[in-house]
Amino acid sequence: LLMPAFAEVLCILGAGVQAYSHYDIFTELFTFKEVRIWNRTKEKAVKFANSVNGPVQVCSSAQEAVSGADVIITVTMATTPILFGDWVKPGAHINAVGASRPDWRELDDELMKNSVLFVDSREAALTESGDVILSGAEIFAELGEVVKGTKPALPEKTTVFKSLGMAVEDTVAAKFVYDSWSAGN
Repeated sequence: LLMPAFAEVLCILGAGVQAYSHYDIFTELFTFKEVRIWNRTKEKAVKFANSVNGPVQVCSSAQEAVSGADVIITVTMATTPILFGDWVKPGAHINAVGASRPDWRELDDELMKNSVLFVDSREAALTESGDVILSGAEIFAELGEVVKGTKPALPEKTTVFKSLGMAVEDTVAAKFVYDSWSAGN
């Protein structure tokens, strides 16, 4: 929806539980020529790469992992930025999942202010997301507005989706998976 149409390189920053679920869904739904991972602890990144289905390149720095990536997923417990705007290629999409406290950050000001920002909930983002609050970035749309067609997705632009998690999203995702599974049986 928000990512570039011809995304070839997937990058995941962080190697915890959320990294596995995001890897699984993104590689199930989309075909990437290359998948890269970085984690503060290299051992966790290596463990991740060795335990998923498919080749994953372990990178020694976040910048190396991000360089040239079309889709970047941040799933960390970072309290200060680990992803910087000058590393991100124009037109990339960032799914920012970690740093879900008002004083935590994964993304720097440059990236937040020079990207089209989508959130699951404006209210939640403006009270819970340090990436949004501390950068002062302007929210372009809620994801629901894009799904309903009242706001465009703009996949040709550099986009950030700051996810804080909402029960309704989990329900819709579960229904999507169930319907997809049912159609195949």
